[in-house]
Amino acid sequence: MNTWIILIILYAIFVSLIEVSKKKATKMNSIYIVLAFLTTLSLIFSALISRDIFSIDYTYIPAIMLKSFIVLFAWLLGLKALEGMQLSIYGMVKISRIIFTVLLSCLLLGEKLTLVTVIGMIIVIIGLILVNTTTNIGKDKKNSYKLIFLFLISCLCSSISAILDKKLLLHITTGQLQFWFLLFLSIYYWIILLIKKEKINLKEIGKNYWILLTAIFTVVGDRFLFMANEDPSSKVIVMTMLKQLSVVISIILGKLIFKEKEVIKKLLYSILIIIGIVLILVIK
Repeated sequence: MNTWIILIILYAIFVSLIEVSKKKATKMNSIYIVLAFLTTLSLIFSALISRDIFSIDYTYIPAIMLKSFIVLFAWLLGLKALEGMQLSIYGMVKISRIIFTVLLSCLLLGEKLTLVTVIGMIIVIIGLILVNTTTNIGKDKKNSYKLIFLFLISCLCSSISAILDKKLLLHITTGQLQFWFLLFLSIYYWIILLIKKEKINLKEIGKNYWILLTAIFTVVGDRFLFMANEDPSSKVIVMTMLKQLSVVISIILGKLIFKEKEVIKKLLYSILIIIGIVLILVIK
């Protein structure tokens, strides 16, 4: 098995851990406070484990700054959509990220789609749809076309960010990309926090160890992702499918930590996700 495939599987595991720890963190502090301190701590950890952050070719700094803004914009649109949409519909629309990423990979990176890959993708998407149909939270919310459109834009921005990773890592290292990306992202989040004028209680934040855990998971997980992207043989289309393993892991963690319901049904549906991924990896 190629090293980059293992790295993406590890990334999928850490994505699930990030989501769980972030959910725990936001129960103690607002999402804006959590994100500002989370990215700042991640920035510090990234600086500690990276040796070449200042030897970067500075002509790529504007592109990294753009990537950070795109991620921020995607998050803001996604948060706006989540506030007004049913969670089940939100999950369905989120699947569009796969379609956007695959299309952009073909158009901008020249990656090829085989019949087997398409079949595997369809199986994965069907599995994701079925998993989302078991989510019944937020039925009191409305799903306007405006909100759905905003979230589609958010998903497109996330896909653009994934393509930028692949492009940037042809010229800079994983450590450089991670540090400068987190630097700009933390600046953006702190600006938002100041605009929101939220009260910052350092003593209270210090007790929220979930922020620290999320930061550690973020740095390690993103480092795996960037290392996989740095490998010239890695394919964004395949990596996008592998990332969906985080859905399966999140279902298990959701049951263990949050006592979520209908886990057996979700796990049975998620078997399709695994089958689709295995099909893509085994039959090339």
